[in-house]
Amino acid sequence: MAVVKGRSDLIHDPADATSVPADAKRARGRQVTLTGTLANAAADSNTSKYHLGDLPSRCIPKELFFDVENWGFAQVVIGTETDTDALLDVAKSAATTQTITTRGTANHAKELWDMLGLSADPGGMISLWVHAEADAAGAGSMPFELTYLTD
Repeated sequence: MAVVKGRSDLIHDPADATSVPADAKRARGRQVTLTGTLANAAADSNTSKYHLGDLPSRCIPKELFFDVENWGFAQVVIGTETDTDALLDVAKSAATTQTITTRGTANHAKELWDMLGLSADPGGMISLWVHAEADAAGAGSMPFELTYLTD
């Protein structure tokens, strides 16, 4: 068995031509959390949409948490304004909370634009939206926290 001395992708070795400096947000990222509550009225109808918040396209999402227990719709559909279910499309009855965690998944350390399946970084901010796929079953609210890393 060989004895090796290796390094993670966070360690840069200037003597190695293939080594590149680590992305600042991966090596020393600043964590940001947006905390809010989204409300809907009982009369809200199919195709209604609700703006959750804006995240930098190059941020690395860590955990996107939604308390859907009192949400007024039967389905929880979260994405961008034009890609309704880019992040989540699940029945509210599946669980009282929904969490999109990137740790240890295929989306681990991916930037938001890549996680959303975009072909390239659009730059700037990306708006996250909740969409209605049917009429509201009643008035409701959805507390949420969006936690990400940025430089």
